[in-house]
Amino acid sequence: MDLPLFLASIGAVLSMISNIPQVWKVRHLHSTDDLHSYSILLHMMAAFTWSMYGFFLNLYILGVESFIVFLLNTIIILAIVRDRCIYPKPEV
Repeated sequence: MDLPLFLASIGAVLSMISNIPQVWKVRHLHSTDDLHSYSILLHMMAAFTWSMYGFFLNLYILGVESFIVFLLNTIIILAIVRDRCIYPKPEV
């Protein structure tokens, strides 16, 4: 394996697993209070854009990795919508 492919693979794995703890945290109801939806949306759009870029240039490591990051951010956004719109905290 050549060095650029090795570095791309390591970067892709690190980028994907960096979102997993946040996805694991938001699986519980009312666990998204400290998340800012705009930053998650921006990260989601950036990941989708990088994914399209990777696929257009046949850079499949970038395309697949970025699409997985996009999906993980989609899960986080859905949890934010769940906590703020569908099941909001009762006012005390």
